[in-house]
Amino acid sequence: MQENPGQPEPLSPEIQEVMRSFVSAARAVKLYPQNNPIYAQSVKKSFESLDNYLKNAIRYSIGVQKSYFLYEDIPIAKDTQLNKAIAQDLFGKGFREIIFHEGLTEEELLGFYAALSLSQEEQALRSGMVSILWEQGSTHIKITEAALEDVITTHPDMSRTGAGEKERSAVRVLPEAGQKEIRIAGRTLVLGDLIDDPGRFAANMVDIARETLGDNESIEDRLHSLYQEAGQQIQGMPQEQQEALFQGLAKSVLAMDPEHRDKFIASKLYAGMDRDQVREQREQESSAEGPSGEPFSHARIPEDLHEIITGRFSKQWTVHQIAELLKKAASKKIETPGPAVDPARIEAVPVSEDLYGIAKELAEYSPEEMETLKAISGVGMEPDIIEASVRTLIFLITLVKRPGRPAVLEKTVSRFSSVAHQLEDSLNYLLQNKDYDLATIIVRALHLPVDPLFKPRLNEAIKKASSRDIISAVVTDMRSSQKASPEYLSAYAYLQVLDQEATPVLLDILAVEKDRAIRKYLVEILKDLGKKQVSMIARHLTDGRWYVVRNIVNILGDSKSEEAIPYLERVADHKQVQIRLEVIKGLISIGGKKAAVLLTRFLKDRDADVRIAAVRAVAIVHGAGRTEAQTLTNFLMDRPVKKKENELTVEVIKALEKIGDEETAEFLKRYTRIKWWKARKPQEELRTVAVAAIENIGRRLGDVGRKY
Repeated sequence: MQENPGQPEPLSPEIQEVMRSFVSAARAVKLYPQNNPIYAQSVKKSFESLDNYLKNAIRYSIGVQKSYFLYEDIPIAKDTQLNKAIAQDLFGKGFREIIFHEGLTEEELLGFYAALSLSQEEQALRSGMVSILWEQGSTHIKITEAALEDVITTHPDMSRTGAGEKERSAVRVLPEAGQKEIRIAGRTLVLGDLIDDPGRFAANMVDIARETLGDNESIEDRLHSLYQEAGQQIQGMPQEQQEALFQGLAKSVLAMDPEHRDKFIASKLYAGMDRDQVREQREQESSAEGPSGEPFSHARIPEDLHEIITGRFSKQWTVHQIAELLKKAASKKIETPGPAVDPARIEAVPVSEDLYGIAKELAEYSPEEMETLKAISGVGMEPDIIEASVRTLIFLITLVKRPGRPAVLEKTVSRFSSVAHQLEDSLNYLLQNKDYDLATIIVRALHLPVDPLFKPRLNEAIKKASSRDIISAVVTDMRSSQKASPEYLSAYAYLQVLDQEATPVLLDILAVEKDRAIRKYLVEILKDLGKKQVSMIARHLTDGRWYVVRNIVNILGDSKSEEAIPYLERVADHKQVQIRLEVIKGLISIGGKKAAVLLTRFLKDRDADVRIAAVRAVAIVHGAGRTEAQTLTNFLMDRPVKKKENELTVEVIKALEKIGDEETAEFLKRYTRIKWWKARKPQEELRTVAVAAIENIGRRLGDVGRKY
């Protein structure tokens, strides 16, 4: 690809249209959640244009430069601002060329765009875009990435978080940036709070918004101005610090109370975004000409649809999306609301005398109109009606307040109970029809904070929603669906929102289930649901049925939480061998110093298999070290050198080989000397193992400086 291309050749309208749809889709997936209409429409449009082009060509190549794109070494609309922003983003992530081959499917393209929306750090945690596409099974999209020395990287002091933390950015702010201060509305805020405690920063911003609220402003209006001001100050800082600070700013927005957060994001940050995107697309299209010289155009989403804020169905915004919106807001001029209009200056217009008659006609339906309404209500509208009624009932829950007059208290409670009852009926209907998405919304609403006067009624509804019959039906539906399919995830989301209500029911079902395959399935579900419910699950360790206790130990071990170790210690001496072995497996999974110490207790177990399993576990558990090595050498001090005792002794020496130090190696030399008055074969067996262990300990300790 050329770095300084010469005079560009004219490109066909089809090639330009593919590029326009690519840029539009790349921008949409970066800013919108997947269930937003714009996200789906943009990706679909991109696939349609690519598919049409690839019917007559074997590939479509996009070269990525610092501020523009190439098609087969020919620049495409270098002066287009929309292209420039996306090109800079992709170039910074290390993209150099993207090739779409003949045979491309919509599923491949959808996965590609979803991966494209990941941040640079998230892509790096998954070994780059090429690796992501390979995992997705994509064979018709080829990516050329920059060499390691060419990639624009973050500051060397910036570290990465764990790969499992999806929402937490891997970028860290530099220490000197964390000590800086910004001035907002006369208040001084420390940037360290923005990174270390976004919730505190958000609370400060809300307080400032309330204190400086203008006469014609809402809280959300003021917050928008304050965050614009903060973003503009961040943009004035060094480039390597800006990304981390904007992500911290995004986290603070998401940490706000839902009352302000949802309105701020939907009505302020997203305000006008759809309209701006349509306008930019039209500006690009108006500059392109078709084969006949006429302006090139294509079907668009109706502009009215872009203006409907309620069309944004998702409340699950990501840090990356909010950070991009905050950057865009910071690049705009801060606007102050105009003065309120004096009611006295509003000119009154007399109402038409015919208005009463017109209103009356509209209120009274004719027989023909009634028949039409019945027909409309019976043709595929039932799901929409149910969803509308459910959302209305949920909205009513939030409006009910404790009455100030005792005389109406009983009536208010009765009305609230009636609303809850209608939600229960709707929930039962939805569960019977396997509509878990809307059912999950209802259960989430039942957990809403309400006045203590009404909480018992909601708790009663939650208890009904998590009955044994319902949970069993949900698990059955999950087993009948392919894992990770939309049907499976929808049913699983219902269990997740029930949280602590579902876990005891699942444990009770597990305790009486006789089918081994179903028990295994239930254990896997509980492993995921119960990671934050260790103490609740541990209560079942006192169950008299040993197989129930074994399953509970299995779940606790998979939690990988040190909180589970004291509970596992309670059953470390259980009379059932299978349970003691399961405890050892769980301690390996949890790891840490406490787990390693508990494993050494099994050296005195009455069962030989348990002792050997524990020694092997000490050799591999994370956290084992000098203390455990000393315990193992003390254990060997009193062991005779006999054939029937050698199996365990050999395993202990092999464990010391993995965790021992110089003192351990010195101790093992005792096995290298053959005593003529004792049986020779057992001594030779131990000497062989001990010599190998001594050599490996020396090699391991000698490599410490170079390896670490």
